[in-house]
Amino acid sequence: MTARSIRMKLLLVATTFACALAARSAYAQSCVNDIDCTAHPECGGEVCDWVVNPLMTCKTAGGQTKGHDGWCTTDTDCKCHALGATCTTSFSCTFTRPCEADGGTCSGGGGSTGTAGSGGSGGSTGSAGSGGGGGGGGCSIAGDGVSASSLLLALGGLLALRARRRR
Repeated sequence: MTARSIRMKLLLVATTFACALAARSAYAQSCVNDIDCTAHPECGGEVCDWVVNPLMTCKTAGGQTKGHDGWCTTDTDCKCHALGATCTTSFSCTFTRPCEADGGTCSGGGGSTGTAGSGGSGGSTGSAGSGGGGGGGGCSIAGDGVSASSLLLALGGLLALRARRRR
């Protein structure tokens, strides 16, 4: 192997590793309270988990039992505060998904719900929890996708490979 081919292979490995880390960091956002989870800021989005490792990271709402999900220090730290959620003495919100408001329960296993109401073409709005559209019961929210930094790193790697082929 020539020094040039070794450098190109190392660049490819480094780019792949950097893309993997950038994509992972987009899903492992650190937090202190539920409102710190900004990827899905709506009620039923992500909550701050202080129970399951990795600690103090944003995870899908509904991962713990009702009344023990998420983390808060004041009522306004709860993402569902507008629907009546309050911060309990155990530093968790009374509920973290819209389907749990007013003492309700959510069907399905642990998936999070969509935002309350969605505008239609005729101007009508949906009911609370009508977002999502997941498979077997309950609603779900799509993943974050790919972060801008990982896209830039992948583009840089492709450009380097393309420049290599032209020579």
